[in-house]
Amino acid sequence: MTKMQKLVSLLLCACMLLGASALAQTTELASDTLLATVGEDSITWADIQNSYNGYVASYGAYYDMTQQSNIDLFRAVALDNIVTETVMMQKAKEFGLDQLTEEEIASAQATADADWDSALQSYLSYYYSDMTSDAPQEERNAALAEAEAYYNDAGYSLEILRTNYVRYAIFNKVEQMMLKDVVVTDEDVEAAYQALVAADKELYENDIVAYVEYNSYVDQMALYAAYYGNVSSLDHAWYRPEGFRAVKHILLEVDSELMNAYTDLQARYEEQMTQESETDETAEPVTEAQVNEAKAAILNSLADTIDEINQKIAEGVDFDELIATYAVKADGSPTDAGMLSEPYMTSGYEVSSASTNYVQGFVDAAFSVDQIGDVSAPFLSEYGVHIVKYIGDVPAGPIEMTDEQREAKRQSLLESQKSELYYATLEQWIQDANVVYTGAIPTMEEIENAQTEAAAATTDDTAATDTATTDDTATTDTASQGE
Repeated sequence: MTKMQKLVSLLLCACMLLGASALAQTTELASDTLLATVGEDSITWADIQNSYNGYVASYGAYYDMTQQSNIDLFRAVALDNIVTETVMMQKAKEFGLDQLTEEEIASAQATADADWDSALQSYLSYYYSDMTSDAPQEERNAALAEAEAYYNDAGYSLEILRTNYVRYAIFNKVEQMMLKDVVVTDEDVEAAYQALVAADKELYENDIVAYVEYNSYVDQMALYAAYYGNVSSLDHAWYRPEGFRAVKHILLEVDSELMNAYTDLQARYEEQMTQESETDETAEPVTEAQVNEAKAAILNSLADTIDEINQKIAEGVDFDELIATYAVKADGSPTDAGMLSEPYMTSGYEVSSASTNYVQGFVDAAFSVDQIGDVSAPFLSEYGVHIVKYIGDVPAGPIEMTDEQREAKRQSLLESQKSELYYATLEQWIQDANVVYTGAIPTMEEIENAQTEAAAATTDDTAATDTATTDDTATTDTASQGE
């Protein structure tokens, strides 16, 4: 689907959601009012009115459509769009791409039918959300007719949509011809990667906190995107600073009652320490000793298991084997599935003292030992008891791209290059197309120029005011000195 098709589909739904009141009812222009010529083709108000109504339906709620300046803006956008389509159709004829096969026409119309049906269903879902599937057919037909009338009033119909989508299919063929020679080589991908590495090295080589914060932000955005069914386009930083070590851990499950008692006391104690307002005098305060006692109770409950693990470590039993044996819940599932999946099962977790994506107890355990191969004492967090092994240092430097990441970067570069070529070529075609505006409505260029001039005038007025204020202040200061 082209960008234009997507726009029309979105306009249909947006028109329904914003309400018909957003449509500006303008009668100043007759249908045959000539707005522009593109070579031998003429563009009248009738040619752009549907586009104008669609734009107003989508965005008019954010503008005062009783103001002529806003009406002019939306008209200019609609005219600009039709000029572009006219140039595209002229190029389609020039290159012999303006004729579609029966199969291509049927495909375009099928897409239009699907989008039209989707728009009608969106209307019904919005305004008739209580209507059930077993509602009388007469009632359902009346609601459907209302939906069709609504979109008809906004300038849309199934036949208009079908006609437009057939035209868009022609535009697609022109675009494909325009972009057929765009390629991205392995060298292009590597150059882009090296540029990313160089930029991130400058940012993070001496700032591990910034590195951690940025990667945490990327993780957060990925979660948000996944929640909404999307995929985040953000990459993690491509240069890792010094200060990371690789660790593995055995996470021991804790009795839920003991853990709940500890976390409750810990939370209440921390609240007491940070609370700025007066504390509730009726509530018994929590002491640090109570928190420590609750923590000790957890460690004591696992003392035999911890001793057994330490004994096996002393005997040289492989740490991965101990993870598989002891890092399990009562139901047999792993306490930390990450330790049983790649790349963590082989390489461990990358942790720094600045890490915020791990609980503090785990980070503290990771940096409680000094030598590679050392194993920490048990550390408690809200997830359980961690016994951490320091397996190695993570070298500073560029982070290699995986094959999947390289392919994603290739596609990103390809889309970027296609977009640049598309708009550059289209701009040149429009410049060469002998577009002549009649002045019946302002053009986008005229509106943009007026806005630029207004902004410059405002800047000049502000500068003049500042100068006058400075001069007045200087005069006052001079007079004061004379006194």
